[in-house]
Amino acid sequence: MSNSLKTKANTECKVSKLYSNKLFGAMLLIIGIFSSLIIVHRLAHYVYEYDPEFSPINYGRFNILSFFTVQSNIFVCIYLILMALAVFGIKKAQKIAFNPMIGAFVTTYIFVTGLVYCCGIPLGFTPPFQWDTAHHAMQSFIQVYHHMIVPPLMVLLWLFPASDKKIPYVKCLSFTIYPLVYSLFSVLRGAFFKPTFYPYPFYEPSFFWNMFLKDKPINLFQAYLLMIPITLAALMIFVLVAIIFIFIHNKRTKK
Repeated sequence: MSNSLKTKANTECKVSKLYSNKLFGAMLLIIGIFSSLIIVHRLAHYVYEYDPEFSPINYGRFNILSFFTVQSNIFVCIYLILMALAVFGIKKAQKIAFNPMIGAFVTTYIFVTGLVYCCGIPLGFTPPFQWDTAHHAMQSFIQVYHHMIVPPLMVLLWLFPASDKKIPYVKCLSFTIYPLVYSLFSVLRGAFFKPTFYPYPFYEPSFFWNMFLKDKPINLFQAYLLMIPITLAALMIFVLVAIIFIFIHNKRTKK
């Protein structure tokens, strides 16, 4: 074998045997399609119910796409379907699904989604679960599925690396790009577009002002300035989670 062929062989990534198992691929495909149908269901069977705290205005069915929860779950749906196609031998899908950086992005974002939601429950930042009607039961199930079922499933999948390609720790900062763009868009949309909408209370300038300076009348300019260091600190959560997942991946690939 020539030196060039040896070099190529040494740089190619080995794919785990699990990701050549067709039964495993079928399971990923079923979960991916089921998760996609849940999002389609939310759009198709949207029912507006007035809630002065969580839903004061009817922004329309497609507004659910404004939530980080829904976006991160859409990423999961696409990733799982591509992973299933990759297991079935589709080369173009393998280039994406077997790329550990893409898997790290998806897993990090969905994990933070579940983490923030679960932390917000005891603080009263999330609507209460309701099971009194079929519609409410479905809505509550979707909340549980998106925040408490999908994140652990993705973490479990992350424990079984698809390839032995390592992820450099220096790339952990790139995990802040998407949430930063999302945050800027959410704040600007709420500030300049009518009717006013903030997908989460911590994007509203009065949220942190009332938390730290509630005795003083709000100054919008200062309120926005206050949001800057808090937002940067929040982005560090993504960096920390990314470092943990990179560590897990690199450690698992040694086995």
